[in-house]
Amino acid sequence: MRSIKTAVLTTLFIAAAMTGCTGKKAGTDNKADTADFIKDYKTNLFTQMDFVFDTDKSVSVFGTDISTGNVTVAYSGDSKTGLSLEYTVYADTDEVCQEVKGHLNATAEVNGSRMDIKLIEDKTGEDIDEWLRKNIPDCRVEYDLYITVPRSVSSFDVKENTGNLNFRELSGSFSGNVEVGNITCTDLEFTGASVIKCDTGNITLTDCIYKADVDISSDTGNISLSLPLTGSGDAKINASADTGNIEVSAGGKYEVISDNEKDTSHSMTIDAEGCTVALSTECGKISI
Repeated sequence: MRSIKTAVLTTLFIAAAMTGCTGKKAGTDNKADTADFIKDYKTNLFTQMDFVFDTDKSVSVFGTDISTGNVTVAYSGDSKTGLSLEYTVYADTDEVCQEVKGHLNATAEVNGSRMDIKLIEDKTGEDIDEWLRKNIPDCRVEYDLYITVPRSVSSFDVKENTGNLNFRELSGSFSGNVEVGNITCTDLEFTGASVIKCDTGNITLTDCIYKADVDISSDTGNISLSLPLTGSGDAKINASADTGNIEVSAGGKYEVISDNEKDTSHSMTIDAEGCTVALSTECGKISI
């Protein structure tokens, strides 16, 4: 099985190369730990765990921050928060894999109106990655989290070092930040100011309603977005890439206000559904 880091980085380097530009982050100069990325362990162990957390109606903000893996966030069908956690331990022996498995757990911490899901060491409650670095350093754990939250949650804050982030059929304000990996937003309603950002990664936004300002950016990677759906209005949507192409899908009426190309850079402004969509790339192309 290819590790998440190998698959993500290979895809993104190819994507950057297709722009015809040499980006400042298109090589190995990124925040990912390259030594860990190339480590090839001899064995691995897959585990699946399910959690259900009672969630008070006062909780309106959800957050999580993981090192390596994939995160999907969607609404639940009830008043509880659910976590389906799949993870793979990579090590040189089966004994180490089993040892790591015995220490991993998950918890939901509530502070005021905010709930954070955290992956912890079972006995101490310490962040599991910090604990592993100190106690079982010669291993790697990759996580796959599918999280469902009640509809009372209207603010989402997810950070990842390496992996893919998916927001699905949600409404509210969003902060999605991935250092190395991809972000996908599907059927969202942006009702509060939002930021979607990758250092090195591709960003895709499909079938979204924009009622608040949204800033979308990737240092190295491509951006694909469909224009605002009916019901949007009075929003400023900024999508920018340092090195990458921007592709726009237009399903309804729109007007191109400006379109400027110079050397390797390209910028464009579009009016659609009462929203201003400003697009720019320092090294790449914009297409509709």
